[in-house]
Amino acid sequence: MKERTILIVDDSPAVRQLIKTTVMNSGLFSNILEAENGMEALKVFFKSKVDFIVTDVMMPGVDGYKFISAIKDSEAGKDIPVIMLSASRKEVVDKIKGLKIGASDYVIKPFDGHELVARMHVFIKLTELQEDLKEKNALLEKLSVTDELTGLYNRRYFYDHISMHVALAKRHDYHIGCLMMDIDHFKNVNDTFGHNVGDKVLKKVSKIMADKVREGEIVARFGGEEFIVCLCRADTEGAISAAERMRKSVENSDFSEDSSNPLKVTISVGIAMFPQKGLNNADDIIKAADEALYHAKEAGRNKAIVYSESLISSKDKKEV
Repeated sequence: MKERTILIVDDSPAVRQLIKTTVMNSGLFSNILEAENGMEALKVFFKSKVDFIVTDVMMPGVDGYKFISAIKDSEAGKDIPVIMLSASRKEVVDKIKGLKIGASDYVIKPFDGHELVARMHVFIKLTELQEDLKEKNALLEKLSVTDELTGLYNRRYFYDHISMHVALAKRHDYHIGCLMMDIDHFKNVNDTFGHNVGDKVLKKVSKIMADKVREGEIVARFGGEEFIVCLCRADTEGAISAAERMRKSVENSDFSEDSSNPLKVTISVGIAMFPQKGLNNADDIIKAADEALYHAKEAGRNKAIVYSESLISSKDKKEV
């Protein structure tokens, strides 16, 4: 049984004992906490991890309504089931008032133990279903922004992230950097060692990059053997430093499956900075980083090159 804690709140020791006995016999809760009024209950609640509450309505000082309002306004208490108990003759009025402030259910005193337990069962089951749904939604959210093979962020997440930072950089006047990285001669790795080894190389390069990113940096798999990094509040010197940090880490790593079949891997890096003339949005920055990456490949690979307009003109001259 999952460990659960219930908080019983009532100014009558006899009623608290009756509820406690009912709860103990049900086997639904492993821990039982008690309080004789709303003020004491608040202190107990915020000191302990409570999963369920049964509370009287009419109590001296802080009554049941004030107690429920206080916990439902808190992050810790907003989803906790609360059953209200009352001997009031204004049943309908009290019930509506209690439900409006966040109570889950309302039971009239004197209560039937079997009915109280049955209602508890219902809300425990609902809570479990809600928790399960939250976990599945969190997993779906993670899967939607994660690359399946490497576990890095995917292209979609990266694009949304850098687009947000471009907008913030324009508004608050700060710099961002973009690193486009590509594994050198990756086709040769697949052709020589097989696609299984190629996948292992992708995973290991991904882990190296994930280990090397610092606060304000995120890395994603852009596609195939390409990776991309967004650097928030980085100048050109900082971007070059980040690129070299990752390039050297990959270069100094051993990717061999066994000593008789050595495998070394290197990466080339293109760096683009924003703001910069001619770069107005995320697409421009990514394209500029890709352009710089092309030149890093052309210059012999295993290098990091910073984008500038002169790179484009030199490329155009070569193509002519």
